[in-house]
Amino acid sequence: MERKHVIAGAASFALTASLATWPCGAAVWADTQATTLDLTSQATVTTDVQGQYDATFSQMEQTYNAPLWGGDGWRGFLRQGGRDITLTLPQSYSLQTISIQMEQNARSGIYYPSHVDFSANVNGSWVELGTVRPVIPPTDKRSTTYTFRIDAKGVRTQQLRISFPVQVWVFARHLTITGSTVGGGSTNLSPETGGSPGVQQPLSPADARSHGIRNMLLVYTGDHGDAGTWSTADFLPMVMYQPPNGAPAQHLFDSVLFLPYSTLQDTQGAWQAYLDDLFRPGQQLSALDAAVGQANQILGTPGYREKVVIALPYPVYGDGVWGVANGVSLNFDGSAQDPNALSARMQALQWYMQTLQADWNRAGFQNLTLVGVYWENEQIDPGAPAEARLVGGAAQAAHAQGWPLFWIPFYDAPGTDVWNQAGFEAAWLQSNFIEQGTAADARRITEAEQAARRDGLGIEVELTDGVLQDPGMQAEYQAFLQQLQQNGFAGAVSHAYYAGSKLLVTAAQSPDPAVRAVYDQTAQFALQP
Repeated sequence: MERKHVIAGAASFALTASLATWPCGAAVWADTQATTLDLTSQATVTTDVQGQYDATFSQMEQTYNAPLWGGDGWRGFLRQGGRDITLTLPQSYSLQTISIQMEQNARSGIYYPSHVDFSANVNGSWVELGTVRPVIPPTDKRSTTYTFRIDAKGVRTQQLRISFPVQVWVFARHLTITGSTVGGGSTNLSPETGGSPGVQQPLSPADARSHGIRNMLLVYTGDHGDAGTWSTADFLPMVMYQPPNGAPAQHLFDSVLFLPYSTLQDTQGAWQAYLDDLFRPGQQLSALDAAVGQANQILGTPGYREKVVIALPYPVYGDGVWGVANGVSLNFDGSAQDPNALSARMQALQWYMQTLQADWNRAGFQNLTLVGVYWENEQIDPGAPAEARLVGGAAQAAHAQGWPLFWIPFYDAPGTDVWNQAGFEAAWLQSNFIEQGTAADARRITEAEQAARRDGLGIEVELTDGVLQDPGMQAEYQAFLQQLQQNGFAGAVSHAYYAGSKLLVTAAQSPDPAVRAVYDQTAQFALQP
């Protein structure tokens, strides 16, 4: 499960407001010498995942498993990159039209695909018939339907395919194929083009994009009492591992990512309060600086500096009045002059980064280096206005301060496969394996590894409360670490570590050997060469 900004499920939604059902310029082909036939019911259908298959998502799809034709129910497709729906007819026909209806209901996480591609197998080769794009943007909050339809121009085939990307949910129904037994044979078609094979290796600590980050601990601060307040004693076992058998201590997490809890409000006052808390003497950054100083004395490593990454609060479109920056009142609701509130949200982010830089310079930490900032939203939300432009603008603003922008998307999040094109310099993928509990499918780990190789991502190691409380969950966590190590995803790969609110601190300080073992297992994995 995603940690924040969780996508709503599609448990209930209204099927309303059927909008334009014909794409612009889609002419219907007809041969007055041939009888038009509805071929839909004759087709044999196979559906293939375009991206990384995931058993959990596939099981969730079964709730919405209506046939693609022959009724008004919806067939749901959840994430996993996209789908190729291949339809095989009992004989060759001259195709006339192909169409499929889809729904959009952004409040339930259901979106039109950005495009639907239609192709046909002609003489053993797949050729393009056409592409249809929706006229309704993903930011439209109404519940609507739209029919993606093409004129197949009499192409003669026995096999055709409908392909589309799936960002979150895609709902489809009313698939229709028409054709005739005579005519056809157009050959003025383009062959399908394949995509790039990708980078085929995960993010390494030696990669310049990772800025030397090998093991980065996520630390949540503010607004949660003791859980959100870190002391020097809390940080010391995080920056220095001391085994229980008296073996020599050594540096542990070389980097710390500071983040706010999801309760942080979208106002200038709340953002300022978060920074004030982060830089308050004796806690948070100051406590980390002191802990690293103590570790350096114990380990004899003068001059060692901990790497620090600080999150940018995510400015949510529609969150109203934020505050005033450079004499300008900023409103995230949008206006006629700034309909997506892009300018307002960017100015708020620039104010935050400039304030952060001034606070950092004033603090004068002796043992810390600020190496970058972090994009808090764990997806490039297809339903958020101007989201891609906002990410790109944030990256440019960060670079103007001399910082890279980092990201940790949830498993199969929209935008994960194009993270480096979006403006991020490095990214770590959540596997969201442990969150599934003792019923977790180990294939999720393998799939996350394959995605990391394909897209050049690091991997996040995840720890939940259950691991400290349930022996079964602890066994799952240990198996997770072992599988990563066996598959080459230990020391050679850059990692982020999610451990809730001080779970690893609790484990390190616990008198219970079973709980303490979680800290030792994590440290031993992190310190793999």
